Amino acid sequence: MKLLNLILALGMAGFGHLPNVLAQDSTTETKPSLAIRYPADDGIATDPAVLFHDDFESGDSKSAEPGDKWDEVNRRLVRNATDQNAPLQFETDAKIVRGKKSARVQLRQDGYEDVTLVKWLQPGHDELYMRYYVRYGNDYGYHGHGGGGFMADAGKGGFKGAGKAPDGDKFFWATLEPIGPRQWDPPGVLIFYAYWWKMKPDGRGNSWGNWFQPPSDQVPKLETWTCIEWRVKANSAGQDNGELDYWIDGQHCGEFREINWRSTDSLKVNKVQLSLWLEPSGYSRAGGGTTRTVWYDDIVVATQYIGPKK
Repeated sequence: MKLLNLILALGMAGFGHLPNVLAQDSTTETKPSLAIRYPADDGIATDPAVLFHDDFESGDSKSAEPGDKWDEVNRRLVRNATDQNAPLQFETDAKIVRGKKSARVQLRQDGYEDVTLVKWLQPGHDELYMRYYVRYGNDYGYHGHGGGGFMADAGKGGFKGAGKAPDGDKFFWATLEPIGPRQWDPPGVLIFYAYWWKMKPDGRGNSWGNWFQPPSDQVPKLETWTCIEWRVKANSAGQDNGELDYWIDGQHCGEFREINWRSTDSLKVNKVQLSLWLEPSGYSRAGGGTTRTVWYDDIVVATQYIGPKK
């Protein structure tokens, strides 16, 4: 089983633990953006700051699914599944699609329970931005885990399992995802769900995934394309100066500071992913229904702020 799949399959038990961070409301982001220099993202992939770009328009036009630009496209079937419909496909419906094609992920209760697209960024970076457009379907109650995120993975078995803090020289990870149900409408409120060596324990010897949640709730609308961007900045070894940020449609909505992500400067952010996971038993406690559909498009990963597509 892939590392990310293992984290997702085990990590749901940790929902609700608070982050050991400072959070505050933020105002509209005023940083200069990459996107403003590349109308309709035309040519943005050639910018020296851009590490990865996928608008799902290129590739084999006869292919049934996207993912040719990613290093891994991982899927996991429910045990003894009877529904084997492909969970990752191109979307071409003019009422939904951005451009000519977008990526559609659909999980089914008796079919696939996980889809993860992974891009490696070797040898890694201390600061990274990822922008993507996401659309949640009207079947979207809530999920187990899923969204856009990053890993710093030294490849030495740094993830010790759900409920255990990793070593500071081997691993840290966070995904920006909507979480629910609680008091929020579907698809839930946006949080970062994270593991790192200084994460807060639960008081019983476990360290489940901690939340980074801003004071103001940010709940994406269903059946609406939303531009989401996150930023991670790794700390200097021995200092609490790591950071996290996120933007929604160009507005700076989440800011987190004083994070000690790592114990050594050699541990770099070297992986990004888009994911969606919900096990069969999770549907009943995650809003009901038997499917979860989400669309992704216009992904850019860069070393500076990207901004919405102009």
